[in-house]
Amino acid sequence: MGWRYLGFLVAGLSWSLLIVWTNLWYLLILNLVLFDLFVSRKVDWSLRRYGLPRLIQNSIEWLSIFLLAILISFSIKILLVEAYKIPTPSMEETLLAGDFIFVSKLAYGPRLPQTIMAIPFFHNKLPSGKKSYSERIKLPYKRLNGFSKVNRNDIIVFNFPEGDTMVVQYPGQNYYSLVRQYGRDYILSEFDVITHPVDKRENYVKRCIGVPGDTLQIINGEIVVNGEVKPKLPMQKFKYYVSTTGSPLPDSLLDSLKILKSSVTYNPVNSLHVLFLTEENLEALRAYPTVRSIKQFSEPTLSFQNQEIFPHSSGYRWTGDNFGPLVVPFKGDTVQVNTSTLPLYQRIIDVYEDNELQEKDGVILINGVPSDTYVIKMDYFFVMGDNHHNSADSRYWGFVPEDHLLGKAVTVWFSIEPDKSLLDGLRKERIFRSIK
Repeated sequence: MGWRYLGFLVAGLSWSLLIVWTNLWYLLILNLVLFDLFVSRKVDWSLRRYGLPRLIQNSIEWLSIFLLAILISFSIKILLVEAYKIPTPSMEETLLAGDFIFVSKLAYGPRLPQTIMAIPFFHNKLPSGKKSYSERIKLPYKRLNGFSKVNRNDIIVFNFPEGDTMVVQYPGQNYYSLVRQYGRDYILSEFDVITHPVDKRENYVKRCIGVPGDTLQIINGEIVVNGEVKPKLPMQKFKYYVSTTGSPLPDSLLDSLKILKSSVTYNPVNSLHVLFLTEENLEALRAYPTVRSIKQFSEPTLSFQNQEIFPHSSGYRWTGDNFGPLVVPFKGDTVQVNTSTLPLYQRIIDVYEDNELQEKDGVILINGVPSDTYVIKMDYFFVMGDNHHNSADSRYWGFVPEDHLLGKAVTVWFSIEPDKSLLDGLRKERIFRSIK
């Protein structure tokens, strides 16, 4: 009898703590079921009392075990930890394409599902290409308590903010970039377009360099946060022009530096290479006898607007290497709204915080009311890839809203080079490597 009470105490306490964490107080009544299962045993919970054939009983029992396994797996994925694969080189050398990582949901608090009518373990589409979810029932944004807040230099995983709309024929292209290049009318008339809710947008991983309230600027490639220059990371990559004495860099050298030949551009007319290098690569190349000069690329402030750089307005002639200054919005922040500042906050007001935004004759209307200020309702973050010149990040599409945040990248649990077999491409040195 003592073991029964001990079992109920452990199960009941665990269940109660989960209810307190999630604030789903009405589920506390299930403690009565646990008490009967462990202690009183007044109810026959088996299927025998229904007189069903043995085959049907066995089938129901196996189905129950299967559904319970799915429920436990899904709960771990939502509340504790989730696995992701790194598809692109935007975070090299911190994270490599082909790395499989664990993302902690407890770090910043698990975000509860909003689109609940979905097929488990299919993020937003089935193998056939059709949506794996329905938006008939949608829940409001809710996040449980976590261990910490997002800190500068954390590597975070989030839903792509501009992933609300996608062109079916070009799933890897940013819809808004295509619209800027070809016009909205052309895209909508020639291609199929689909939309995704927040929790079904594609997952991205970047390093957070600006938290709510920070003032951020990039000057000739150097990141300045709140007036202080952010030191380069040991394995951070930048774009360089490497000139040689007349012959291309040999494959053996590129292999020794772990530089993919597919990422190298070479012009034989002037013996000029374009490479993405770490500081370690840089020192090795400087010592190579046929290398004449090495110069880091820096995109200058242009005499015309770079339409691909946030906030995509002719009033902001920013580039990927000369950007800002820009204040990262925070919850409760009152920002000035006029024709000059609207490009910075338009998507926040209209899309992320779901207001009706209009501009008529220079007057800004928010939900039909003329407004020259707006109070921010969520925290926002500014993120960048460690591969500075080969990353689509906040410099191109703006802020990451708080409700898009999924978790913190903590561990590489497996790694294999893309397009290689397990034996040839396995990166043993990266398995169970912590992420910093």
